[in-house]
Amino acid sequence: MSTPTSPTPETSASPEQQPRPRGRKGTIALAVGTLVAASGLVSAAGYEAYHSFHPSPAVTHQEKADGTTVIIPAASENPIPLHGRIDTVDYQQEYQGVTYKKQALVYVPATYVQGMPADIAYLTHGWMSSAEEMADEVSPTIDDLERSGTVSPTIVVFATYYPDRSFVNDDFETDYQLNRFFATSEINTLIDTVESRYSTYAGGDTTDESLKASRAHRAFGGFSMGGITTWDVFALNPDHFYGYMPMAGESWIGRDHDAPLPQIADEVTLGVRSREMGPQDFRIIASVGSDDPALDDMNPQLDEFYRRYPTLMTPQSLQVWIDEGGTHSLTSVSRQLSHALPLLFPGQ
Repeated sequence: MSTPTSPTPETSASPEQQPRPRGRKGTIALAVGTLVAASGLVSAAGYEAYHSFHPSPAVTHQEKADGTTVIIPAASENPIPLHGRIDTVDYQQEYQGVTYKKQALVYVPATYVQGMPADIAYLTHGWMSSAEEMADEVSPTIDDLERSGTVSPTIVVFATYYPDRSFVNDDFETDYQLNRFFATSEINTLIDTVESRYSTYAGGDTTDESLKASRAHRAFGGFSMGGITTWDVFALNPDHFYGYMPMAGESWIGRDHDAPLPQIADEVTLGVRSREMGPQDFRIIASVGSDDPALDDMNPQLDEFYRRYPTLMTPQSLQVWIDEGGTHSLTSVSRQLSHALPLLFPGQ
């Protein structure tokens, strides 16, 4: 298994499996109905059977005296109590002429004080998953980072790119249209909703000018198809984000016309190049488990980014981290976030 040639990726030390639904054409062919337990793969047809044993988490809602709602994930029989809290935020999003009522989950650290700005990261999930499932699995890790002071006070928003659950199906490739829409349009609705309510460095002002000025304190990340979404945000909507955390997902930019690697590199970097941004203006922390087939999808692109744009995609602006023993799972994602978030938003 190859690894990116420049720079040498860092590694960690492993797991709960998440379906690995893809690869560039011919890279990962999943046999229909086959569960590949050794590598953590689940085919499209086998996903339903997988989720009969790994259901999305149930949640408990509590209405607070101030009228807000606190959501308590409860996927496990003994959920880990959080030092911070998880709120729900409701918003509406129009998609293809239909308006959908949507909900995001917002992790609010115990160190958060209304009126004092906090850093903020937006995260989204993989194929067939949900914001609830991702929040349930990784919020304890984020809570530990906050509790230990490893990261600055950071709000983390868990969002879904599905307009509603009727869009979930066994063809993962149909998700990409939703990924693209979320990266270029819906994320703006979500930022406006969340950052007009919570105290971030935008100061409650969600105009384009304010979000650009505060982008150093804002990051976007995602797992699997959410990682693909992250590359779209970087390529097509980089004005409001400094940090990017694509986890176990390569870019699908150019996929519709089977673009060769040099063209993919051109298209992925076009957003920052057209804005005359340099390597100091963004930081990508691309990560993946060493036992995740996504590594083989990501490597060729990462190599090409370094090769084709060496003064833009530097070891500082594009970092690669390998979770040693990690699989295509939210367990590995938790470790990947433990690595990335302190680099983007270090504690005191």
